[in-house]
Amino acid sequence: MSDASELCQYVRSASEPDLDRVLEIEQACFVDQWDYTQFKAALKDIFLVYEKRKIAGFITACYCQLAKKGIILRIAVEPSQRGKGIAKALLTEALTKLHDYDIMDVELSVDIVKNGAIKLYEKFGFRVMQVVSMNYNNANESFYIMKLNLTK
Repeated sequence: MSDASELCQYVRSASEPDLDRVLEIEQACFVDQWDYTQFKAALKDIFLVYEKRKIAGFITACYCQLAKKGIILRIAVEPSQRGKGIAKALLTEALTKLHDYDIMDVELSVDIVKNGAIKLYEKFGFRVMQVVSMNYNNANESFYIMKLNLTK
């Protein structure tokens, strides 16, 4: 895995022409998918892509300056590009932007079965705050709410 700071040079703000590729990655990564309109609306907030040769991942986040709270809404890396530090670079840049906006707390939700993602978030300092079960008979439908305090 490459150093995150080296990989961060390939992270940039997303624009509307990127959305077709973002949708391809979305379809490869999620069952409950966002559509073009949702991604277009996300361009108004923090929306970053990782692009070396072509877009290999993205992250979206929103924030409320009044509440000093941010939420990581979506993060995805093309399956064939996982394990290369792309998610780490995207998360690093998104958290930097949130910190620059004077955001104190950042939350995200992650499926309880996504161990790799959970470990990544824990490395950044996120901690499980709540377990939410949509169907108590199926652990695959449960997720964690994780939180990070950026002031520490």
